[in-house]
This record gives sequence, C-alpha cells and structure tokens, in this order.
Amino acid sequence: MLFRGKFSAFIGKAIGFLIVISAAWYFIAPAYNRLLLAVVNRIVSPELTLLLEQDTFYIYVQNVSNPISGIHVSALHYGLVVVVSLILATPGLRLYMRLKSIAIALLAIFTVHLISVVLFTQTTLSGASMEQNPLIVLFAVIGADLFPILIWGILSYKYFLTKPRKSLAHHKTKAGVYKVSEIKIP
Repeated sequence: MLFRGKFSAFIGKAIGFLIVISAAWYFIAPAYNRLLLAVVNRIVSPELTLLLEQDTFYIYVQNVSNPISGIHVSALHYGLVVVVSLILATPGLRLYMRLKSIAIALLAIFTVHLISVVLFTQTTLSGASMEQNPLIVLFAVIGADLFPILIWGILSYKYFLTKPRKSLAHHKTKAGVYKVSEIKIP
C-alpha cells in the first residue's frame, strides 16, 4: 500500500510538472526550433536549405522556389517536455542530480531530434518514401515517444529500485530506559 501511495504522488507531480512545462514550452519552443534549424543547416548538404515557418521546417533545394517537403517539428517536442517532467517528479533526487539529469536528457533528446530531421531531409532528397527507411521510423516515430522514457529510466532507475536506508535512533522510553530502534531515512 505504501508503494501505491508513493506512485500516486509521483504520477500527480509528473502531471503537474507536465502542465506547467507545457505552458512554458509555448514560449521556449521557437528558440529551440531556431537552434535545431541552425545546427541542421550546418550538417545537411549545401544544396539544401531548411527554413522555419511557424512550427514547420521546409526543405528547399537550391534554385527551386517551392519547398520539396516539410517536417512539423512540434511533433518532436512532446518527449522533451515529458522527460523533464518525469525527472522533476522523480522522488529522492537531489537538486544537483535533477539539474544534471535534465541537462543530460536535453542533450540526448536534442541529438535524437537532430538525427530525426537530418534523416528526414536526406530521405526526402533521395526521393524514397519514409516507410522505406527504418531509421526514420526509429528516430522520428518511435524515438519521439519512446526515447524520452528510456532516457528518464536510465537516469533515475536507482531512485526507484533502492531500498530506504536505515539508521539507529536512541530515544528515552517512559520508564527512563534508552531504547535503540531503526528508522528509515528517505
């Protein structure tokens, strides 16, 4: 029963953080998209240009006025918001470890987003369909949803699987005798 109460508290905190971070992400996302676009434009072929219009990266080939394709990048963001919420709600993490875990998770998810956009761009340029490239499915479809949960699990599994530490406490009973007992330290 104790586990169920802790798990319910964790889920409640995670949902609360998810709501707050989602609201804040509305203002942060444009800067994140610009950063992602700047890095992708340095990696992809020089004959390609990616432009950001609202929440979509449009892929242009040099000397062609219409985009050959586009990717809606906001669909990639949900995992980022989820992993930060889960890290913030994880019980037992000290502030330093929370910040370190968030930094590692953000870097890992940025890398997944970068790979997703580059693979999408290269697949579009080659003329192949998205279904023909299993890496697109892995990174863009599964990666956007599964990788954030895996990253959180790797960063915080020991905070869920460890037993509480015990310490000895000395206290005086009503009869004036000192008694030694174990107490749990969170």
